[in-house]
Amino acid sequence: MSPPDRAPEGVLPRARERVPWLGVPSPLGYAVALVGLAALVAGLLGHWVELTVLGAGWLAVTLAAVAWTLARVRYAARIELESPRVVVGSRAWGEVVVRNEASRASLPTTVSLPVGEASATFRVAGLGRGEEHREVFSVPARRRGVVALGPVAAVHGDPLGLLRREQPWSEPVELFVHPRTVALDADTSGFLRDIEGVTTQDLSSSDVSFHALRDYVPGDDRRSVHWRTTARVGRLIVRQFEETRRSHLLVMLSLRPEEYADPDDLETAVSVAGSLALHALREERDVSVVTQRGRLTFARGPGLLDRLAAVEPAPEAHGVIDLVGQAVAAVPAASVAALVTGARVQARELHAAARQLPLDVRAFAVRCDGSRALARHRVGALSVLDVGTVEDLPAGMRGLR
Repeated sequence: MSPPDRAPEGVLPRARERVPWLGVPSPLGYAVALVGLAALVAGLLGHWVELTVLGAGWLAVTLAAVAWTLARVRYAARIELESPRVVVGSRAWGEVVVRNEASRASLPTTVSLPVGEASATFRVAGLGRGEEHREVFSVPARRRGVVALGPVAAVHGDPLGLLRREQPWSEPVELFVHPRTVALDADTSGFLRDIEGVTTQDLSSSDVSFHALRDYVPGDDRRSVHWRTTARVGRLIVRQFEETRRSHLLVMLSLRPEEYADPDDLETAVSVAGSLALHALREERDVSVVTQRGRLTFARGPGLLDRLAAVEPAPEAHGVIDLVGQAVAAVPAASVAALVTGARVQARELHAAARQLPLDVRAFAVRCDGSRALARHRVGALSVLDVGTVEDLPAGMRGLR
């Protein structure tokens, strides 16, 4: 498959909207048509036979190119990916399968495969009825993101290159390029452990944390009656409990570019957020990830990484103080909170952001800066971890208190 070719931005879509069934004229095609029309008009008005013949000839060539591009080929195509998910820095492998659906053999055809904003082309030899052609391709996953592949299309064009038309054969598919993540083992994640859950001050008659005894009131569950005390005092006494909540990790990922010294630091932050959330999911804990653009929805690890692959910088977003307030409002039941941001966030901002968290929430911050070595310090009651790369995270979490 030939390397992707980038089309002029905006020109090709506008031309397709004007004449989708006809094709997209090249600059040469526009010149031949316009010069031919001008020559024909000038020749007729000036009674100049040679110019009239020349203009008519050029218009005839243009019409012949139109007829050439109107040819249709009955193919079906599909894109088969080895995996729809890859990690940034690797390669995605797949195949384009083209099948002749016509009742007779087809002529050789040029086929295009859009890859993001670029396009790759390959040649399909003539296929008999029902025959298939398979073309292996690879996509270098240089940057995190969601890459659209397809639709696969036939490229029709005349020999002179005056017109070009694409006839789509398949639906596009998405390739998810996930951020790099690292594993956190039991020795490096003590800060995230909260096995018993966090006890709240909300009283209940049906939970697991015993609090006190009180008189029975209509509507109480009879299973909560404490019969020994009831027999001693002569009236119904029931157990009262404090509600408990399961350990819940809240990851707050800042997408504001101004907080990062380098764009690569934002990529490190996405990797850190993914690593923390994946570890909590493996430990079967509740996890929420919130950015300035809202809460990410996912059920399992692959879904989490799909959502992180799609996040983009948010230049219009407010800073970490507003992010923490937004996250606490969206996830009030969190018991552990992690704020992931860049090195340009000052200590006073971290302190103000941490003050918005409930007092019973254990919190820490991770600042990403590729120019710094691993370091730990405190801003008030907030533990702060500075990392240069995501590979620093396990060692940093091991010493976090």
